[in-house]
Amino acid sequence: MNVVVRAAQDEDADHMASILNEIVSIGGLTSHEGHFDGARIRREFISPQRGISCFVAVAGSAVRGFQSLEWSDPDWPGEDRLPADWALISTYVKPGHHRLGIGRALFERTVAAAAIAGVCFIVANIRLKNAGAQTFYDRLGFEDDKRSAYAVSK
Repeated sequence: MNVVVRAAQDEDADHMASILNEIVSIGGLTSHEGHFDGARIRREFISPQRGISCFVAVAGSAVRGFQSLEWSDPDWPGEDRLPADWALISTYVKPGHHRLGIGRALFERTVAAAAIAGVCFIVANIRLKNAGAQTFYDRLGFEDDKRSAYAVSK
């Protein structure tokens, strides 16, 4: 599959919402709940307050996946607070399109954006039930961390 990775644009939001809604409806794969529409995707992924990057993977004319990266929240309460130079990654690939190189292609662009932004560590919080995501991040070199599900240095 020929995949083009580019920065997410506002007009991608409805396609991204469709992917995430399908994943949410499967259950157990993400901590996100409720319905996503284009406005919520723009707010939480394309242009979040602490956003670093958001990329989409397009095959043909269809968005097949997306990945966002945002700075950790300096106001997060308690011992789960991450250092200010750490970032959180989120990856979503349309069900049925896994293991086609979409996630890896997205990650290459995200790592480059992280380096430019000065990110020290990238953290992926993964639900224990999501074995596919655990395998994906393992293959990218992420390591299990007691503090969060997975973390990797640049």
